Amino acid sequence: MRSRTVTFLVALCALALLAFAPAASASTAYSFNLRQADTAVNPATGDIIRVTGSGTFDTSADTVVASGSFTHTTSTGALVASGVWVATSFVSFDAFGGPNPGQQGGVLDITATLFPNGGSPVTGVPIEVVCLINAPAGFTEEEGTSVDGFTEHTGGTTLFHLN
Repeated sequence: MRSRTVTFLVALCALALLAFAPAASASTAYSFNLRQADTAVNPATGDIIRVTGSGTFDTSADTVVASGSFTHTTSTGALVASGVWVATSFVSFDAFGGPNPGQQGGVLDITATLFPNGGSPVTGVPIEVVCLINAPAGFTEEEGTSVDGFTEHTGGTTLFHLN
């Protein structure tokens, strides 16, 4: 009888711990905005890209839904291409956290397809979005968006939101 009572109490305690334990997050969903047109330079050519956009992503499900526009010009301002971009895959997200769910920092890496007006789609284009809110000490990247070889951020702001 005593053995049954001890077994029953142990089982009851285990159930109580499970009931009151914080639930593991099944999904961590974020959204992001390129709040102003972000610009970056390709250091090899001096060309400039200007991107706008927004989207959502889920780090647990490794999914992304995002899109925007782009304009690629030479260093002298001549138009090379313009059109839209659409995210095709989630690569990674390094979350920095932030003061509230609406203001989060981090580094998002995705892959996209560019659809230039009058041209053929360009697939497999890496895009990196950096928001410096709550960035760790020693973090050296600049705020902004990189698109393939356009890696020197020259303007714009970004923001992540924990949904």
